[in-house]
Amino acid sequence: MRITGLQMERVLEHLAVTERLLEHMERHQTKKHVRNAVKEWLLVSRSVIDSFIDSLEEESTLQTARKIDISNE
Repeated sequence: MRITGLQMERVLEHLAVTERLLEHMERHQTKKHVRNAVKEWLLVSRSVIDSFIDSLEEESTLQTARKIDISNE
């Protein structure tokens, strides 16, 4: 399979765009920002899960009414 001139031009354009994107990410410390965002998301998720578990435990410790069986003997 041969690559035409137009296809080669497109490949080079994509490489140039990719290179600019990587330079931009490096300049703005994207990796650091993404890592911090993921950490915050995990902390929030953990907080939500902990609250959910606490509410389930509170429900299980609540007093429930018992049915009293009264039979005529």
